Amino acid sequence: MARRKTAEDRGDAPVGGLRRLGQWCARHFVIVIAAWVVALGVLQALNHVHGGEYSDNFALSDVQSEKGLDVLKAHDPQAGGYSSQIVLHDADKPLSSFGSQLSTAVADLQKLPHVLSVQNPLEATSTKVGPLSSDGRTGYVTIRFDEQPSLLGDSYLDGVDSAVQPLRKAGVEVEYGGSLGELERPAGNDRISEAIGFGVAVVVLLIGFGSVAAAVLPLVSALIAVVGGLACLGLLALAFTFATVSPTLATMIGLGVGIDYALFLLTRHRQNLMDGADPVRAAGHAAATSGRAVLVSGTTVIVALMGLWVSGVTFIGLLGVAAA
Repeated sequence: MARRKTAEDRGDAPVGGLRRLGQWCARHFVIVIAAWVVALGVLQALNHVHGGEYSDNFALSDVQSEKGLDVLKAHDPQAGGYSSQIVLHDADKPLSSFGSQLSTAVADLQKLPHVLSVQNPLEATSTKVGPLSSDGRTGYVTIRFDEQPSLLGDSYLDGVDSAVQPLRKAGVEVEYGGSLGELERPAGNDRISEAIGFGVAVVVLLIGFGSVAAAVLPLVSALIAVVGGLACLGLLALAFTFATVSPTLATMIGLGVGIDYALFLLTRHRQNLMDGADPVRAAGHAAATSGRAVLVSGTTVIVALMGLWVSGVTFIGLLGVAAA
């Protein structure tokens, strides 16, 4: 049974901006593709030269813990700041057997930049609940810094390694905990997981469409959008402090939503072609119908992400900005 022609099919309906945009892009597809390539190149170059850095340096000024920290800084600076632990263990002997090495390590740690105080576990006043285990073979050195150790950079660990080297030479196991442990942890690589997800999407789309071109096009479209969006995010990082997880969150949401929205447009365009419309007309109709749905849906997602500002926590709100 033939589909009944609508006013849009007959050309009687008014031509809106989205329809004109879709038809113009279809007629001048070479210019459009070239413009996207140039735009991506410019954005990547600008981000590489002028892009900001991502940082987890944030504070919650209105919470009780932050107010308590301010009180400590005002009245007892060495008790304030940000603490981290160095865990020590020897399977054969108590740590008291390494008293000289431990004293040397504590003294060297105290000389490092940004260190407010260092607690020697052998000199702790508490015997019940303190930095030393009941058998004396496990303990931890508490270091207090005037800023977050995780923001000091990987090179800062060189000084910490040098300070605890006498203990390691003596056979004591030394491990970093807290923020120092985060600083020592190698940076995560999200590219493998993203590549796996991208590969799964290719398989699913190939099964659904049965066409390589139809399956690859929404993936390429979403990938172009994400790459451009990440470059813009890097430039925004010049003015705002985005958390280090922001690019990962933006990539996950960008790929998922981008592929989904590209499918809306592509499916409608293919249906228009099957109904006998020429490519230019089919593209214009897809932009005017599915394209409008994409704009409404995308705007709704952005508004929902902006709702993270309701939390009152700036870095949470900025995660919403990054994803949007």
